Amino acid sequence: MRAADAVTTAASGHAGLAAWQREPCDLVILDRHLPDTDGIAVLEAIVREAGERGLDTLVVIATAYADITSAVQAVKLGAFDYLSKPLQLPELVVTVRKALEAKRLRAQVRQLTGQLAGRAAAALGAFVAGASSAMAAVVDMVDKVAQATDTTVLVQGESGTGKEHIADLIHRRTPGRREGPFVEINCASVPESLLESELFGHERGAFTDAKGTKRGLFEEADGGTLFLDEVGEMPVSTQAKLLKVLEETTFRRLGGTRDLTVSVRVVAATNKDLAALVQRGAFRLDLYHRLDVFHIRVPPLRDRREDILPLATHFLARFAPRLRKAAARFAPETEGLLLAYDYPGNVRELRNLVERAVILSTDTLIEPKHIVISGPTLGEAGGAATPAFFSVELADGRPPSLDAVEREYIARLLQFTGGNKTHVARLLGVSYPTVAKKISDYGL
Repeated sequence: MRAADAVTTAASGHAGLAAWQREPCDLVILDRHLPDTDGIAVLEAIVREAGERGLDTLVVIATAYADITSAVQAVKLGAFDYLSKPLQLPELVVTVRKALEAKRLRAQVRQLTGQLAGRAAAALGAFVAGASSAMAAVVDMVDKVAQATDTTVLVQGESGTGKEHIADLIHRRTPGRREGPFVEINCASVPESLLESELFGHERGAFTDAKGTKRGLFEEADGGTLFLDEVGEMPVSTQAKLLKVLEETTFRRLGGTRDLTVSVRVVAATNKDLAALVQRGAFRLDLYHRLDVFHIRVPPLRDRREDILPLATHFLARFAPRLRKAAARFAPETEGLLLAYDYPGNVRELRNLVERAVILSTDTLIEPKHIVISGPTLGEAGGAATPAFFSVELADGRPPSLDAVEREYIARLLQFTGGNKTHVARLLGVSYPTVAKKISDYGL
């Protein structure tokens, strides 16, 4: 292995390149004029191979004073710096120190970036994976399509299921694209008159307020992933242009006269039935088939109840420090409440529910009284907002009796645990005989 302060010399460009290929070093000081080749050619070879091999080799070009233009060109091609000949030792020492310090800082930045990415990926994994076989199947689909780096993906699921996190996970696991940008847009939140400009950009003067040239999101996402959320809300006029980009990978900015080419994987998401939209003429059939090359359905939280407590614990660990609260765990009775609720708002609603509970908590334990379910139920629109926890119907507008609520609650827990009374007792925080007696009393 090369010593930390070892120096290797070579009398020609080919010999120097061969020495570096055998034993890469931290810094190369390269003459612009070599007896057998051009120093620029050697620079380009080192920069190219270093990128391919994942190496961080810095190159300093030495050139005659009269040839400063080519030195500047070398810097543009990837050289760290240049020195004028004849070389002055003090200047050389300073440049070498600067280069090695820059290399050290770059390594530190990569390490910190990797740590942050790891934390983000861990949080993302907790959000989408959970413990259920249903989400394990979704993640398996993600891993499969990640290897098809250009394939368009359609992610479908109810609002709040985490479709944007699935898109992000696809991006993070796709070789050759995860290093590129992840760009997202909600098609429902941008006015129809502006959506086309947002996606494809515009040239100066393309319309009244176009004071200058604007790059669109397809250009911003070049080399990475473009996530089109709520794609079912996209106007039909824009759908035709999106179809052209997907088929030809080229487009023009608004008011532009030349085609632009990009390399972008498109991931689209919707909580609507696109096939039904096609039947009504609200969505193009050809675009639907072009988007639905690889389909991933994200199941609602009520269909993967094994994920409720892991997700709730993840959100608790996330919000308690942020809100400067001591909340550290859920009481067994609270876990029972969390498990029995149907979550019409899915994971997003669970996240909000836990954040609200942390705010209301006063010690390390999240108790049932801290679980406040807000918002309308899935029942009659325009009716009074009532807690969606139980399905007991109101009689003559009066609230259900305590016995009716308790019966429904225990019935839900029995359903969730597959009839395991011991598990129900643990979730309720009571003894097994107490649960057995209640089940018998309620005729369950």
